[in-house]
Amino acid sequence: MKAFLQSPGFDSFKRISVICLTIVALMTVGIGFYNVLHSPLFTVRVVEVSDLPENSPVDAQAITDLAAVPVDVTNLFDLDLHRIETRMLTHPWVREVLISKRFPQTVSITVVFRDPKALIQKPNGDLSYVDSNGMIFSKVNLMSQPDLPVLTGISKNHEVAKTQVLKALQFLAAWDKSKLERVSQISSLSYDTERGFRALVTYPLGRGRGQGRTMVHLGQEIDADFENMADRLRHVFAYLIDNGISAKQVWADLGKKVVVKIARSS
Repeated sequence: MKAFLQSPGFDSFKRISVICLTIVALMTVGIGFYNVLHSPLFTVRVVEVSDLPENSPVDAQAITDLAAVPVDVTNLFDLDLHRIETRMLTHPWVREVLISKRFPQTVSITVVFRDPKALIQKPNGDLSYVDSNGMIFSKVNLMSQPDLPVLTGISKNHEVAKTQVLKALQFLAAWDKSKLERVSQISSLSYDTERGFRALVTYPLGRGRGQGRTMVHLGQEIDADFENMADRLRHVFAYLIDNGISAKQVWADLGKKVVVKIARSS
């Protein structure tokens, strides 16, 4: 009997038994794991839109509709977040999307919207928004962002237009960061192939006389020596404001001097 227990056949039987028991145990665990993953406990029940700005260009319901998360039918483990993200990025206002699963039954969505820096007039006359990267998106809603400067005269050629738009945006940002922003505001920035860039600028006249409005000629290279040009213009506008003078045109593209044409009524 002792010899039988130590025989090679018994060792093989023992190994096979261990393997079979291991397989059965793994199958049991796998079936249990599968049942857990597909349990109604983890079915998506809630879609949550987080950190929405107060003046959001797209409301929470529109975001939820755009995401189109299959509620009450899909297990949270099976949900394809990449497809939802791709779908949401088709919206012109959506720049980035962060989607996460919050167990046991919630999908959380955070949206980063594009930040419009200007309006741009297309060749057909339509107005659209443009962000800091020069991305043109969405038709303008006059109830939203009404004070943005308007870019006009931009080339129909895509590559040329991109360069012009980026140059214009950089100029607008520099204007806002300079001391010029304290005394004046750009309403529109236009480009002409012969005269270059021109800005329609408003400034307070003081003494209850309302606002002055003047066309400032900037030339072709608006990004060249901006600091010195801005300093000269700041002094000009300060003088116009202090004296209540309405200027018709200002030429700031003549090197170190600035020429001002006064409106007749001033």
